[in-house]
Amino acid sequence: MPNASERERLLAMSLENRGVGAVVWESMICAFIVVSAFLGNTVLCLSLYKTKGFQTSQNYYITCLAVTDLLYGALCMSFSLGALVRGKWVFGDALCQSQGSLIFISVNVSLFTMTLIAINRYFKICRPIHAHRKLYNRRNITLSVVLTWVVSIALVLVLFSFTNQPFRFHPGKFNCFFDFIHGHGVRLYMIIAYCVVCVTIFPVITFCYLKVYRKVREHFAEIAKSELMPDDARLFIKEAKITKMLFITVVAFLACWTPSVCLDLFEAIHGAYSLPRQVYYWQVITFSCSSAINPVIYGFMRKELRLAYKNILTCR
Repeated sequence: MPNASERERLLAMSLENRGVGAVVWESMICAFIVVSAFLGNTVLCLSLYKTKGFQTSQNYYITCLAVTDLLYGALCMSFSLGALVRGKWVFGDALCQSQGSLIFISVNVSLFTMTLIAINRYFKICRPIHAHRKLYNRRNITLSVVLTWVVSIALVLVLFSFTNQPFRFHPGKFNCFFDFIHGHGVRLYMIIAYCVVCVTIFPVITFCYLKVYRKVREHFAEIAKSELMPDDARLFIKEAKITKMLFITVVAFLACWTPSVCLDLFEAIHGAYSLPRQVYYWQVITFSCSSAINPVIYGFMRKELRLAYKNILTCR
């Protein structure tokens, strides 16, 4: 079996020597995701600002998530699109390190933000209302959002402490990814990071939504017995619908990212550049869809956002 350097060279040749049809087809798919992520999340942010009731804690977190996805599409995937069109990385090493860092930061910020959303839903549905109001004031929400970015940036800085160039253009993934070959400790760091996420963040999210599900089921049972629809019950039903929408965004994120994480771990253990280029291509396309799918979910599940989308797109 060829060594890693030879496998990298073969992938680079495969990327550079594609036919015109393959270049156009692959570039069009990537461009569609870039445009969808940028426009969709821009419209979502504007819609949340215009929608009545914007000053709610979950909407601040949704906005943070949308901004992260917008930046990913604009600042990360746009360079990947350029690499697809040209068949190689032509932007220099500084931008390669920047892109790799931004991808790593955006993924962490998205995960941390979805964890904050899950915790927020837990306090909103399962805890007394005064506890939620006391905890989720504007100051604490802002601090939590800033903390997600600070921690995510710190994790990248730790990575740079191992080597000055932890990222390298991956011709299969057509973006800058962890350099398993030349970066000392980078492979181990990535494996540890993925494992920490699996044993910390996902259990927290699961616990919060499981508690919320049980509370919602119990409350709906009480409403059915009373055969009444008081204002408190209507408010609870509204919050339950919002929680369902936010939970679906987590499921969508996992659906987009789980295959990618499994392939990354396989590559880290089995050897760099050990998969066919088409597998890497669809891996990137799949996880990049996570940056464009949330505006669709929100618009599909919230009537007021659909109306806001329509008003913005028709310049009303």
